[in-house]
Amino acid sequence: MLMQMVEILGPISIITLIGFLMGRSSVGLETRTLSTVVILVATPALIFHTLISMQVTPDTIRTMGGAALVCISVSGLLGLAALLWLGGPIRSFLPALMMPNSGNMGLPLVVLAFGPDGLRLGIAYFFVVALMQHTLGMWIYSGSINPKTLLRQPLIYSVLAVLVVTFTGVPVPSVILVATDLLGGMMIPAMLMLLGASLATLEVADLRPALLVALGRLLFGLASAFMAITILGLQGPVAGIVFLLSTMPTAIVIYVFAERFQQNAKQVAGSVVVSTALTFICLPLLVWAALTISSETGAAARGAPHSQTETFTDSTRFGH
Repeated sequence: MLMQMVEILGPISIITLIGFLMGRSSVGLETRTLSTVVILVATPALIFHTLISMQVTPDTIRTMGGAALVCISVSGLLGLAALLWLGGPIRSFLPALMMPNSGNMGLPLVVLAFGPDGLRLGIAYFFVVALMQHTLGMWIYSGSINPKTLLRQPLIYSVLAVLVVTFTGVPVPSVILVATDLLGGMMIPAMLMLLGASLATLEVADLRPALLVALGRLLFGLASAFMAITILGLQGPVAGIVFLLSTMPTAIVIYVFAERFQQNAKQVAGSVVVSTALTFICLPLLVWAALTISSETGAAARGAPHSQTETFTDSTRFGH
């Protein structure tokens, strides 16, 4: 188990450290351009290629997407209750409590902990989180709801393309598959480098709210994960991946929105830093818990006559 942890956490730490050092050095890292490429090009390409090439079923998309919605909803309700109780600014800290960093940190962990086939489950979860961050998260900070925001997200069009191919059986030209494979391949390392570079520039302006938000994000993530696993009856690798992705720290994009709409940006930035640091400290325990949940619930599912998990795991053989 120890060597497995090193193999999972080592690459993530190294690539994040490279981004951090580049962000601190005179060389610098053009995070704005790189993040734009990741959001507009690499992420939609990875989602399209992964879901198409691995022939993800509509049931898998519904289950992982539903789990993401449950986790975000539970975290949001718990976060709202905590902020009302403590008298904290809701528009500033509610998105930080409910929106996990399932992309920069979550997807690399899923790939390394559950193998390449686990990526399709992680992607089906992540795209819902990303859409919620760029719609609901932005709406909370801006103070207004604009449905047109959803239509400007490339993620939604990549998912729509996947659904069209899945339900119609239209063949995808090999040139499209190769192109999206190459473009999507840069997403995970680029995200980790962006994470490191962003942490190099963010500062903790006020430690107390940063600590409270960081602890809240972790605790609410744990609570939402167990509720989603219980409510949806998730088992095996599906349960482990949902647990891992829901317990990730506050997403860095939340700080971007806080700064854009002038909602205590410095305190939100501090929350992102402390939340990420806390998660890094807890990563060995979180990964161990995810693998344990996957193993124990998977064993229980295999002992049952037939379960929902078999629908998703029969065609998903993990490398670890």
